[in-house]
Amino acid sequence: MAQKRTVRPRCAAVLLLLALGGCASAPRHRDPAAVLALERQAAAAYEQGDMTQALYRYRDLLRDLPDDDGVWFRLGNIYAKLDQPQDAIEAYQRVLQHDGSNAKAWHNLGVMLVRQAQAAFAQSAQAARHDDALRDDSLAMAGDLARLGRSAATGRKAAPAEAPPAPAERARGAGASP
Repeated sequence: MAQKRTVRPRCAAVLLLLALGGCASAPRHRDPAAVLALERQAAAAYEQGDMTQALYRYRDLLRDLPDDDGVWFRLGNIYAKLDQPQDAIEAYQRVLQHDGSNAKAWHNLGVMLVRQAQAAFAQSAQAARHDDALRDDSLAMAGDLARLGRSAATGRKAAPAEAPPAPAERARGAGASP
């Protein structure tokens, strides 16, 4: 009997902790004015080229706007600029899960994948010390991809397309108030 009495309070305590833990992981919702201010700070950091601060702000913004394609797209660009290709790829893929017709996200995903492929072939060429044929093939592929990564029209290296307007700007453009 004494064992049953100590088990129930323990179970109740565990259930209470689990319930509170669930509340703690629920999305945080700020005042809309605070979200708008954070969006402006994030955009300003991005425009000023402070990618570390922009990354911090946009990731914080995801707590309030976890499904916002504009935030994910901008994060993809930030990761690309910070030379974090896998994170950039994942961010662009997140946009494409919601909007498979987003041409800029497809473009940027392609740019990042070409860069990764070029790096893989370059690494293959270095690793193929005792396989001349493989080394030559890898060097050729890396060179082809480097040429592909350059824009034929402008002669510049292909770069990720810039982000669509921030959520607040899209809302204003649609006639909605922020």
